Amino acid sequence: MQDIFVAGTETSFIVLTLAFAEMMKNPHTMARAQSEVSQVFKGKKKYDEDLEKLTYLNLVVKETLRLHPPAPLLLPREYREQTDINGYTIPLKTSTNHWMGTHKSQEILKVGMILSFIPERFENSSIDFIGNHFEFVPFGAGRRMCPGILFGLANVTYPQAQLLFNFNWEIPNET
Repeated sequence: MQDIFVAGTETSFIVLTLAFAEMMKNPHTMARAQSEVSQVFKGKKKYDEDLEKLTYLNLVVKETLRLHPPAPLLLPREYREQTDINGYTIPLKTSTNHWMGTHKSQEILKVGMILSFIPERFENSSIDFIGNHFEFVPFGAGRRMCPGILFGLANVTYPQAQLLFNFNWEIPNET
């Protein structure tokens, strides 16, 4: 049981750290996220009820997971039968990883600049974390999907919103 919580908190910490690193490298993204959080949380004592109103912050989380998946390689799979894919024959019992086929949605990549941090690429997009069509699967998909998806998202979104609301973040000049 302890392994489950350690795995959930460690990956959440990685995503949170990388999200802040990317936002600090992109001050316009940081400013937009802080503005949204300030507007939604202004004058409130409890913040958890309004997390779903943080639409831009959710775009930042999606883009962080797209660019920096904390567990980029799920366990390898073995083909149960011989399969043909685009003219290539995959023999029975061939071991394969899923990573080459993930995060490849044309809807996500239409913005271009695949290695750039652009949360706006997810605006007006129906793509979610569930990956029903396997276009974006940072938590895996199907019956092998991460059981801690809600725990993981809460462990990223809530602290990220709190940190954005209470502190100003920037990269020091000498860095």
